[in-house]
Amino acid sequence: MKQVDKIIIIFLSILILVLPVAHTATIRSIALWTPFILLILRFYREKNFKFIKTSFEVPFLVFFVIALLSFFTSVNPKETIKEIRGELITPILLFYLVYYAIKKEENALLLMRVLFFSSIIFSLYSFYDFYRNGGNWFSVTYKAGGFRDPGGGEVAALYHTMVIPFIFWGLIYLQDKKQKFFLILALVINLLALHITFVRAGIIALGLHVFFSSLLLLKEKKFFISLLLVILLSILTFVYIEKKMFREMHTERIPSISEYFKMKPEEIAGYNPSSMKQRLAMWKTAIDKISENPFYPHGYGRFLFGKTVRNENNKHFIYPQTHNTFIGIAFELGIQGLIVFLWMITAFFIVCLKYWLKSQDTLIKYFSASLMTMMVGYWVNNFFGSFDGDDSKLLFMMLLGIGMAVMHRIPREREIVHQQ
Repeated sequence: MKQVDKIIIIFLSILILVLPVAHTATIRSIALWTPFILLILRFYREKNFKFIKTSFEVPFLVFFVIALLSFFTSVNPKETIKEIRGELITPILLFYLVYYAIKKEENALLLMRVLFFSSIIFSLYSFYDFYRNGGNWFSVTYKAGGFRDPGGGEVAALYHTMVIPFIFWGLIYLQDKKQKFFLILALVINLLALHITFVRAGIIALGLHVFFSSLLLLKEKKFFISLLLVILLSILTFVYIEKKMFREMHTERIPSISEYFKMKPEEIAGYNPSSMKQRLAMWKTAIDKISENPFYPHGYGRFLFGKTVRNENNKHFIYPQTHNTFIGIAFELGIQGLIVFLWMITAFFIVCLKYWLKSQDTLIKYFSASLMTMMVGYWVNNFFGSFDGDDSKLLFMMLLGIGMAVMHRIPREREIVHQQ
């Protein structure tokens, strides 16, 4: 069975490598389902499967039931079933696959090394693509997107904000000097690659990464590093604003909250809307539709929004999705769906926070701090886009599964063996 364990980790390593690369659906499927089958085979042969529950089973189940019930009111039931299978069942199965596949901490650290190596290759291609297309480091002439979305940048920015926390906390908690040199190199490369995406949500998420990390470091009594991060955050914020690198934000007039709720979506967008006004107008369209019946589910699936609300008056600013995961969930599943969704993602964060506070194990503190910081950036990005899907969601659930294996399942199994 040791060979089977190695093959499982190899396939999971391949999955981490290909997740941020476009047009790799076939490789991704093989890298996901092969270890799943092997894991079932391992349990069958060993006959010692122990279900070590997390705190996520009930939220997962309730959210699944609410999504399933939306089938009956969906504007496209076939699309809803497809989305439930691909964007809900598959990520949850991946979480448990990784959670049970990792038998020892070395497996988790190997997957982290693959993640860092993959991010460097991804970033280097971004640099190449950026220069090839005449990109400028201080103005938005081209948005690098790596292997995922060249010229777009949004998904690439999210990818970097998911990887950077694991690199940063490795510098804090890992002691090996050679490892630290590699991590510093990986951090610098990822930061530069994030910058050339010129994605506002990604930069804001990074700022919150820095602020949140400084708070955790204060709790750890690492006052100097915490102060250094705050100073760095202040300087970079000033530079980005002074150089007007927050695209459109220095020229846009954003309506006040009271104005916003009184305006029609068409008034918010105008005749030639910027990307910011498009988002604001789409959010208002969704909010208006939700307010008609807050508990009515239009059907689980990010791309049902445009099919439901697009008409001749708004087709110039309505995208297929809301470009806001939270408003999108309320639109798809009703307010009850949003409440359960918030319960689920809060459970992710609280579990990591508990482990970070109570554990003295360096590796557990590393994964818990990294996951919390990553989640801050992930959900900030999801406030400005519908990114809780596709390869981004799979990577999120994979990282959560790795962390929960190290923080929860492996120590719990050792405890059970010791008691026996």
